Order: sequence, then structure tokens, then C-alpha cells
Amino acid sequence: MTVETKTRLITALIVAPFVVLCFISYKSLIGLVAAVVLLASYELLNMASRESNERTFVKYGVAISVGFVVIHGITEAQKGLLLLSLAFVLTNVLVILTQKSIETVWSTVIATSLSLTYVAGCLSFFFPIYLEFGAANALLNLTAVWLYDTCAYFVGTRWGKTKISRKFSPNKSLEGIIGGFLGALVFSFLYKFIFGFVFKARVMPFSSLVIFSVIVAVFGTFGDLFESALKRYFKVKDTGNVLPGHGGMLDRIDGLLFVTPITYYLLSIGVL
Repeated sequence: MTVETKTRLITALIVAPFVVLCFISYKSLIGLVAAVVLLASYELLNMASRESNERTFVKYGVAISVGFVVIHGITEAQKGLLLLSLAFVLTNVLVILTQKSIETVWSTVIATSLSLTYVAGCLSFFFPIYLEFGAANALLNLTAVWLYDTCAYFVGTRWGKTKISRKFSPNKSLEGIIGGFLGALVFSFLYKFIFGFVFKARVMPFSSLVIFSVIVAVFGTFGDLFESALKRYFKVKDTGNVLPGHGGMLDRIDGLLFVTPITYYLLSIGVL
């Protein structure tokens, strides 16, 4: 086992129990999502600021993203689209008021809007999943993506030969995706048995778990590729170093940002 792998495992063992415990209550979930958005938004905006050498937007971009998440959570996920639209308007009012150079306006608008919609907006879908479909399904959404990432990493490292995106993520392989899918599927079935039958929690049925695992594998992969494309553009290896062995917070949640809205939508229309 390499030093990097050991570091990844130690970090996961320390962080994972705390994160899982935050799903015990809705208030602690709001705090968790807000903290994650704070770190991930800062990492994204910090990368963007290096390109334009303009940093005035970083603080208010992070503040608005976190503020949106907290208000969205406190209002129990009601009128989320309205809140997001108001936050978008406020963000770009501040862009106009604070930018000193016309050359930085476009990059600043893109960066702050992406922080708000991609990071805060997508991750806040944990709230309606939790409120409408139960804490167990919300936690499954998180942990299944974790297991997918972990299995994909180890299978891809060991047996990955068929590369799927040499341009954006040269190390990502078809074998890793298949291994990740199987890992997420087996985990989801075990999760259903333990939480659904033993603890009588509300968990999606076994037939839906197959579809869910496909969603995790497909959109988790595209979420990773999207974030990898951003890092390639900004010429950085990791978005940060807040999680030793894993890189930045944005590196850790990239798959979740794509999977969580899709999971909520499919739950809401009865597919899952």
C-alpha cells in the first residue's frame, strides 16, 4: 500500500464518522452542507481569481453561496429556485459594484455564478431529499457516491486499461467505472437490508437501487470529469489540500454535485 493510499484511508476514517453523524438531525445537516459549500466555493473562486488577478469577488462569492444554503435549509427547502434567482441577482449586483476593470467582469460573473449554482445549488438538493424522502435516502446518496469513488479508484489503479478521457482525466478507466458501479450496487443492497429491514428506515426499493447505482456511476463520473476539466483549465492538480490524500473539498464532492440533483428528481417522479 502506497503512502498516498494510506493517507487517503486515514483521512476517510477520521472524517467519515463525523459526516455521517450530521445526518442524525436536519439542523446538523444544514451545518454540514454550509461548511462544505464554504470550503468548496472558496476553492473554486480562489482558482478563478488566479487567472484574472482579481480577488474582490472571492469573499462575497463565498458569502452569498453559504448564505443561500443556510436560508434554503432554514426555510425547509421551500422556494429554492426563487432563492437561487435572488442570490444570482445579488451576486451580479456586487460584481458590477466592485469590479475595477472591464476585462475581469466576464470571468468574475462566470466564477461567482458557478459557485452559486454548481456548488451551493446542486449540493442543497440534500435538503429536499432529507425532508421529503427521509434521512436514510439522503445518507445513501452520500455514502453510495463515496463507495463508488473508492471502488473506482482501487479497481482503476489495479486493473484500469481502457481510458475514457485522456484529455480531461487520463487515469480514469472503464474498468474503474465498472468496479465502482458494482461496489455502489453491493453497498446499496447491504444498506437497504440494514437500514430498511433492521432499523425500519425509509429506503428506496431493491429494484430502484439498481437504477440508482447506474446514476451514481454515470453522473458521478461526469461530475468528476467536469471538475477535472476545470482544474486542467486553471492548471492545478488539486483544488486545495484541506483533505490529505484527497486534495480539496471540491475534489471530494465533485461526483455528488452531479448525482444529488438527479437523485432528487428521480425520487420526486417515482423512478427511484
